[in-house]
Amino acid sequence: MSEKEDIKLILEDYYPYIDEFLGEIIEQRLKIPSYENGVLTSQLLKAARKVAECSEDEYLELEGSNLDSDLYRLEETLDYGKEYCEGFNLIFQNINLSRHKDADAEIIDICAQVKAFEFLSKLRFRNITKVKQEQGENLVDFTAHRLNENYANENYAIVVTRLYSAQYAEEHRVDHDTEYVTKLLKTDITNAINQKYTQVEEFCQRHIGTCKGIIFISCGRDYFGNKKHENKLYGLQPAKVNVVLNKEWRARKEGSESHKYLHHIVITTGRNVWKAIVYPSLN
Repeated sequence: MSEKEDIKLILEDYYPYIDEFLGEIIEQRLKIPSYENGVLTSQLLKAARKVAECSEDEYLELEGSNLDSDLYRLEETLDYGKEYCEGFNLIFQNINLSRHKDADAEIIDICAQVKAFEFLSKLRFRNITKVKQEQGENLVDFTAHRLNENYANENYAIVVTRLYSAQYAEEHRVDHDTEYVTKLLKTDITNAINQKYTQVEEFCQRHIGTCKGIIFISCGRDYFGNKKHENKLYGLQPAKVNVVLNKEWRARKEGSESHKYLHHIVITTGRNVWKAIVYPSLN
């Protein structure tokens, strides 16, 4: 069998939810040169080779969790999302990888949205809904409810973005002094907030009762590491990230209503959703 046929079998036998939601996207990625180093396709190839090395008895005992832990983590989240996120399938629709050089970035953008759902579900948000994107409208990505300290539902609008200076930060990380690291983090975070807050504001103004916004910022390593698209700086410098966030927050919230719908900023630092930086903290 060919490598592509092996991958199809791996999906069918061990990762049916990845197959269901990402099967078409994986198929597109396999048509692009260098798929052996691609996001998702490289992990599936490694899994296929691991299966090929198994004896018959080992094959019968093999499960997705010990075949590849990262694929399994994604598989579990997709399973949960299908059941507990209304419109979950909208995350994966209308994806076109025809611009080959941007294919892996597109897939990582999808992973960022899946990670945002995982974060919301684990932090006790309920009624998580993927918002259908309408042409010409500036919409958020998710809406959700969460109980406050008085056990009343609060309505949230969540917009997802990603840090885009990954390659530069990775190449220059060893040369950063403290001042330069802080400047780089500030530029990154400021740009993410400036680009996405308008979507939160416009959505909240149109939807009465939704007054709390979350900007969810992915560092690019939500399920699979990829040096070209992953910004390790955030996992390595969480204390500096908090200093930058504190200053950004004060600048936008004190004495001004220009960011009144912004209630939390979330920055992922790697695969583990519990290590995400949440500012201010969610009680």
